[in-house]
Amino acid sequence: MDTIVRDKVWLETFFNYSFNFEYFKKKGMKWPLSILVGNQFVGYLDCKMDWKSKKFIIKERNIFYPDFNENKGIELAIQDLAAFHNAEEIVEKRQQ
Repeated sequence: MDTIVRDKVWLETFFNYSFNFEYFKKKGMKWPLSILVGNQFVGYLDCKMDWKSKKFIIKERNIFYPDFNENKGIELAIQDLAAFHNAEEIVEKRQQ
C-alpha cells in the first residue's frame, strides 16, 4: 500500500486526504505511516524500531480528526506492529 499512499492526487481524489512530508533527510529519514480507519485516512505516525533496546518508538503521532484521538483500533494496530517487530516496549514521545 506504500506506493498508493504516496500518490497524493489519488489520495486527495478518493479519500480527501493529503499530507506534506519530507521523505529524505541527510540524517534520519522520515517515512509517514498513514493511518486508515475503515475507509478514511485519519492521520499518520512517524515511528521507528530501536533494535538494540527492542523499543518501538513513536516519534510523532498526527491525528487530523479529534474523534480518532482515543481510537482503540489504532492502539491495537500499533501494538500489533510493535509485536511484529519483536518490540518489548512501546515508547511515545508526546508532543506539546
